[in-house]
Amino acid sequence: MRPMLDRHSDQSRRSFLKGSATLGAGLIVGFHWAGGSRKAMAKAASGAFAPNAFVRIAPDNTVTVLAKHIEFGQGAYTGLATIVAEELDADWAQIRVESAPANPELYNNLFWGPAQGTGGSSAIANSWHQLRNAGATARSMLVAAAAKEWGVPAAEITVAKGLVRHAESDKRATFGELADKAAGETPPAKVDLKDPKDFKLIGSRLPKVDSEAKSTGKAQFTIDVYRPEMLTAVIARPLRFGGKVKSFDAKNAKAVKGVTDVVTVPAGVAVLAEN
Repeated sequence: MRPMLDRHSDQSRRSFLKGSATLGAGLIVGFHWAGGSRKAMAKAASGAFAPNAFVRIAPDNTVTVLAKHIEFGQGAYTGLATIVAEELDADWAQIRVESAPANPELYNNLFWGPAQGTGGSSAIANSWHQLRNAGATARSMLVAAAAKEWGVPAAEITVAKGLVRHAESDKRATFGELADKAAGETPPAKVDLKDPKDFKLIGSRLPKVDSEAKSTGKAQFTIDVYRPEMLTAVIARPLRFGGKVKSFDAKNAKAVKGVTDVVTVPAGVAVLAEN
């Protein structure tokens, strides 16, 4: 598979994250285990994008899980989403999954140190507590918003299949209806996680979140991405791990029609071409 490079790949990470703020209003909950402002990480998307967000709840009632591990057939997207949906008490039909942006500081594999990566059957294990807390915190904030809106004790509110309900008054609301109000709540410092005996989604057979898109051709892969003035890069890699480029002659490569440049990269030499 040939990696494709954008001629404008010098776009800063800050610009990417700024652009991500346009994803729509709603509730965002994220965790950065090295610290950081919990309040800032729970702001509505219309105000600020939380760069370490794992949960996004939109006014249209969709719940998007931002997965820091890639999906390449092993079921990581479905597994990660299940962890969040369980603690959130979401309806599986409202769950969506998107890939988290490339940022090893914020989306690092907790088993690997400051590296964002997928492998070694580590995705579920290292995200287990992280995503359970993300889902439980989002649920707590939705309940707090509903309690304030309805003037009832939070302890009397239940959540099931994406519906927040107060039985005595028969008041109810979807996640989407409460999302903006919940975004203004202060995230709790600690949340209670479910006893495994109360799991409804974890351990059950659920439809994979990516099956329909892959079956109908809607799924987008790297090879499907095209941008204005995008180049294709073919890389000649060293024969041994750790090998570095000592020298190279680009004369013949540059003589090929469509080749625009030949450059060194950390893992070898890359030939850039228009097609």
